[in-house]
Amino acid sequence: MSYELNSPARKIQKSAVKNIVRFPCIKANEGRTILVESILESKYCLHLEFNADVKTYFPQPKKFNVPDKEGNRTYTPDFEVFYHSGARAYVEVKPSEYVQSEHYQSLFSQFSNLLKGSNADFFTVSEIEIYQQPLLSNYEKLYQYKKRPLLDMRNLQQCAEAINGSISLAQLVNLLGDRAHLREIYSWIALGYLRFDMSAEPLSMTTEVKFDVC
Repeated sequence: MSYELNSPARKIQKSAVKNIVRFPCIKANEGRTILVESILESKYCLHLEFNADVKTYFPQPKKFNVPDKEGNRTYTPDFEVFYHSGARAYVEVKPSEYVQSEHYQSLFSQFSNLLKGSNADFFTVSEIEIYQQPLLSNYEKLYQYKKRPLLDMRNLQQCAEAINGSISLAQLVNLLGDRAHLREIYSWIALGYLRFDMSAEPLSMTTEVKFDVC
C-alpha cells in the first residue's frame, strides 16, 4: 500500500489564533516537511516518530460529517496514524481543558460512534501526555540524529560485540575513542541500537546505556 501524503482536508495557513509549524518528519510525506497547526501538534509528531509501532501518519487527514442533536457538524481529526500491525487510528491533540469541555466530549463521543464498524480507532492526546518529562526532552535532543544519522552498520556491529552489559555514556565514549564519534553514538541511541529508558532520565554522560543489535 502506498502512503504518500494525502492533501490536508483543511488547508493549513497562517492564522491569528493558530501557530502553524513546519515539522521535518521521517515517517510521513516521504521524509519531507509537513505543516501542523500548533507547537503542541509538532511535539506530538516527535512521539509518533519515536514510536516503533507507527508506520506513517498524516495531519488533517479527512473531513467528517458528525451527526448531533442539531443535525451534522464538520470535524477534521488532527492526525490519522497507521501502524505496522495494520491498525489505524484518528487522533485529536488538545490541551486538557478543551478535551474535558462538554462541547468536545460530545463531539468526540459522536465521532467515536461514527467510526464503529470501521477498522479505525479514535483517541485524544493531551499536552500532559505530550510534554511528559524527561521523555519529550530526550526526543527533542535525539531527533536530529534520527533524522540525519551518522551510521556505519559494520562499525556498530563490531562495537556492540566488544561491549557486554550496561555502561555509562561517558565510559562508552572513552572506551571507543576514535572508533566512534559522539554524533555516531547519539545516532545509535536515536535509532534504538543503543538503549536506555527515555522516560526515566534525561540523557547525559552518566546515563547507563546498553547495545541492542541483532
